[in-house]
Amino acid sequence: MSVSSVLQQLRSPRAAMLANLALVMTGSVLALFGVVDLLTGIVIVVLGFAGIVVSLLGQQDSQEHE
Repeated sequence: MSVSSVLQQLRSPRAAMLANLALVMTGSVLALFGVVDLLTGIVIVVLGFAGIVVSLLGQQDSQEHE
C-alpha cells in the first residue's frame, strides 16, 4: 500500500464521518463526567454533528460522481 492510497482513504467522507462521530461521543462523555463545562460540551457536540452532516453530503456527492 502506498502513502498516497492511505492518504486517499483518510480523506474519504466515511473517515471524516467517523472522526466527527468520535468528536460527538468525546464531547458528550467529557461533559457528562464534568471534565469540561456544559456549554463547552454542547459546542463540541454541535460541531461534531455539523461535521457529520457535511460528511454525509460529501459522501452523497462522491457517490453521484461514480
